[in-house]
Amino acid sequence: MKNIYTTLRSWGFFTYGTIIPGLMLHGKPAPYPVLNERAVRAGAGMMFVLGMFAFFHAFYLDNFLFLQIFVVVFFFFFFMKTVIGTRFSPISQVAQLAVKNQTPEYVGAIQKRFAWSIGLVLAATMIILLFGFEVRGPINLAICAVCLLFMFLETSFGVCVGCKIYGLLITWGVLKEPEYRPACPGNVCAVE
Repeated sequence: MKNIYTTLRSWGFFTYGTIIPGLMLHGKPAPYPVLNERAVRAGAGMMFVLGMFAFFHAFYLDNFLFLQIFVVVFFFFFFMKTVIGTRFSPISQVAQLAVKNQTPEYVGAIQKRFAWSIGLVLAATMIILLFGFEVRGPINLAICAVCLLFMFLETSFGVCVGCKIYGLLITWGVLKEPEYRPACPGNVCAVE
């Protein structure tokens, strides 16, 4: 079993970010996996546009068809990023292409993965409500609105709510502090 896992990791599965030898972020060495924040924000922006379309279609027309479709897309997106690895997420690949000519802004991958796990939980909750219990109404719209708010803050202002929650949980001792304190976008949510 260990050989299968090692082989899959060598192909890029179960890897979250890239370790760049000698990388310095905010004046500190960054020997941990990092992601290009510009690509992360571009991906969040694409998901935000899809989510807004589905949300307003459900809210104004009381038709949850697009919400059902996009919640499956969101679940797949977050599952790929948190479980399989960022390299295999189609939206991440499109986002990388969109920002390929821009100078990368690297941030720690661990808190981004934590943030995506929040998205995965929200998407899984929506799937259970929509397909398991056939619930369509205000609760779906509320969960969708929370997810859209998080993506809007990420895309428009560079504020990663999940990253901030990650930092707070470490500060409060709920999560184990990582060996290296990862850099956050704009250095605003780094674990101190």
